[in-house]
Amino acid sequence: MVRIIIKGGVWKNTEDEVLKAAIAKYGKNQWARISSLLVRKTPKQCKARWYEWLDPSIKKTEWSKEEDEKLLHLAKLMPTQWRTIAPIVGRTATQCLERYQKLLDEAEQKENEELGLAGPGGEAGPSADDVRRLRPGEIDPDPETKPARPDPIDMDEDEKEMLSEARARLANTQGKKAKRKARERQLEEARRLAVLQKKRELKAAGIIMRHKTKKKGMDYNADIPFEKKPAAGFYDTSDEQARETTAPVGQTLRRLENKRKPEEEDAERKKRQRRGKEGDNTPHETKFVAARDAQIQKLKEAESIGRRRKLMLPAAQVGESELEEIVKIGQAGEEAKALVAGGSEATERLLSDYEGLEKARMARTPRTAPQHDNVMSEARNLRNMTMTQTPLLGEENTPMHTDPTGGTGFESATPRHQVAFTPNPLATPMHAGGPDVGATPRDQRVGATPLRTPIRDNLSINEEGYAAAGETPREQRVQLGSAKRALKAAFMSLPKPENNFELLVPEEEDAEDAERPVAEEDAAERDARIKRLREEEERKALARRSQPVQQGLPRPPNVDVEALLQNLNISAEDEATRLVNEELASLLRHDSVAYPLPGTALPGGTRSNYDMPQDEYMDVAKSAIHKELASALGYPDANAEQLKQGLSVLAAQEEADESLSWANIRPKLAFNAAEKRWVEADTLEPEARVQGLAAQLNECREQMAREAQKAAKSEKKLNVTLGGYQARARALAQRVVGGFDELQRTQGEHDAFAHLRANERATGPARVGALKEEVERLEARERMLQGRYAELAHERRETEGRVAALEDRLMAEAEALNDAALAELEA
Repeated sequence: MVRIIIKGGVWKNTEDEVLKAAIAKYGKNQWARISSLLVRKTPKQCKARWYEWLDPSIKKTEWSKEEDEKLLHLAKLMPTQWRTIAPIVGRTATQCLERYQKLLDEAEQKENEELGLAGPGGEAGPSADDVRRLRPGEIDPDPETKPARPDPIDMDEDEKEMLSEARARLANTQGKKAKRKARERQLEEARRLAVLQKKRELKAAGIIMRHKTKKKGMDYNADIPFEKKPAAGFYDTSDEQARETTAPVGQTLRRLENKRKPEEEDAERKKRQRRGKEGDNTPHETKFVAARDAQIQKLKEAESIGRRRKLMLPAAQVGESELEEIVKIGQAGEEAKALVAGGSEATERLLSDYEGLEKARMARTPRTAPQHDNVMSEARNLRNMTMTQTPLLGEENTPMHTDPTGGTGFESATPRHQVAFTPNPLATPMHAGGPDVGATPRDQRVGATPLRTPIRDNLSINEEGYAAAGETPREQRVQLGSAKRALKAAFMSLPKPENNFELLVPEEEDAEDAERPVAEEDAAERDARIKRLREEEERKALARRSQPVQQGLPRPPNVDVEALLQNLNISAEDEATRLVNEELASLLRHDSVAYPLPGTALPGGTRSNYDMPQDEYMDVAKSAIHKELASALGYPDANAEQLKQGLSVLAAQEEADESLSWANIRPKLAFNAAEKRWVEADTLEPEARVQGLAAQLNECREQMAREAQKAAKSEKKLNVTLGGYQARARALAQRVVGGFDELQRTQGEHDAFAHLRANERATGPARVGALKEEVERLEARERMLQGRYAELAHERRETEGRVAALEDRLMAEAEALNDAALAELEA
């Protein structure tokens, strides 16, 4: 019976070593080839084993508090997305899941202990570890994340066969790849010799080639060797800077250049030679170099994992400079007190006595105030949210555990780290709003800097919110008196009242905007808003154009404002008409510069100086014109459409002045070639008119030439673009003509055969009847002749029989005669 092997199960030490050696040879992409070395493992299991356990980059140390905070916060933001959370935390997905479950179990156990639900007796339920522990007979669903099982002393035959096959395959260096490499080396050598021969021949011919040899290694001028790019963010580089600036005292130049002594190199070379000779003397010894290197790597990994880490302490809250400043202040105070010793009472009052602080030097350091564990509180909150029922049952909300500050530190995008402050015995013991005497002094703000103010402050050096009350009645009276004097001085410094009042009406919109919380605008919404504003501005800019530009009406390409105004006959009294004409000329000039016609060219740097009126002014002007027109027509409340219809009706009823029409004005104008403008024909001489007509003719010819050239280019481009389509059209046209001819021929044949069919229907039956009668007649004659033939054949056979009988009789008679004659002769 064939033995069935189910792939999977617990990983063994030998399988891990084979997997490491295979990855070292084949890489991390050929998992099917790697799994072929392991009989009981699939490619997917090999890949999972490497990325979940064997990868040296996997952290297997204890979880820190910062990692727990980050894990709980990310689990709250992205529930069950462990593959996404893992690279952010710096662990594998399985490690994150197991740590998350462990934190929840610890929170549940702590909550049960607080409620008294977990007794030490035999009635206590099993713990979470007992529940998750595998029982005898159960299969581990995720064995790739567990440590390897040690190798037994006596291995199975299958494992021995697997090891021997893996050893042979991994140690094979003379396979197809080695042959291919040798062939490539030979081709490369032949190519090098051919290039060398070519260079020698060219050099002999007088041609010198400077061939730049390609470096096989790294170009140190372009690349950075062993570059490790730092991660994004801010990091403390004080250690690196100190390491760079530290002088290499007591080190040799050879040590700095990382060079070994010649004696050490010779000893190492002799050691390798001796080891090689020993290997040659023992050819039957099995050497598995890859497994040995993998074992060495494993020892290095274990050493790196078990190495002690550097003690990471929080940054000092009081630096060296602050300590030196405090010492200098104390020394200055003592020196000032010594200088005025034995002086007047007023001088002594200016110096306070701080010698009581000497007694606090022997004070015992108070205990650290109890800190609230945010990690455990958040774990308990996540467990309660996971175990909550549906809100349709109508039960109470999920209870949340918070610290005294009102939260667990996980309300923002990043978790808030806890910083434990060491209690200061010299700090002020009581302050406004301080709930604990022995705790580090602080104000109501979260994370405030602890105070360093001494117990006594007679001179009111510190701020009012941080000043502490004195312990003796005298100090309290002194403090109260100083406060009164300060208040009185403040009142005296106030300015004299003035009876000038100014009332301001509050703006409700501003108040609402002030009350509204300031929130950071989303980037997508900001881009959409900017796009809408840009489109609105473009729409307004297009609407500001004049009507001839918007409707595409003909307009002059170049406008000379001064010449145009000089040609207009405007009286000095008509100021309004003059202003309108000036505005119209400026608008024409602006349109010709801002929106030039196609084919026109303006000098470089030409800009319009026309100030476009604002939209508000334009709206006011349009509204005033509309009202005036509506009032003039007798319809004050008419809208724009009604006003336009009324004006069109009035224009149709009034008789137009034909003398002002373009049809009457155009024949009276002539082109002045000298001034390049249209003027009245009466003002020009005949020669000027001829020159103007000649200039128009030349311009028309030039325009015709330009249009012809443009048409030729367009035709050439269309020929290139439509050449294939034209050829296809010609082919299709020929097919259509051929098909039409074939259709006509076939139609003629069809008509002929139809006519023949009609004739055959008329004469066919009679011809068929005559042919049938003739056939019957022929058949009767054939039957008669066949009978006659039969009779004659019978008579022929009888005659032939009689003839044959006569021939026999004649032969018999002849023989008889011959016999008689012979007999007579013999006789």
